[in-house]
Amino acid sequence: MATKYSIDIKKDGKFYVGYCIEIPQARGQGNTKTEAIADTKEAIKICKSYLDSKRKTTKAVTVTI
Repeated sequence: MATKYSIDIKKDGKFYVGYCIEIPQARGQGNTKTEAIADTKEAIKICKSYLDSKRKTTKAVTVTI
């Protein structure tokens, strides 16, 4: 099942910057909004892979808020 993520796109000088709302560490940029979205999607995949590997190798406690 695919998970949906929200990307906030902002203009920063000559570039567009994408910020994932659910994973703040996942950011991307590009010359166009489309490039910024694609770059941020790649960053989300990388961060998600890292977080998934950490869940498997640590004794973290899961909490519900």
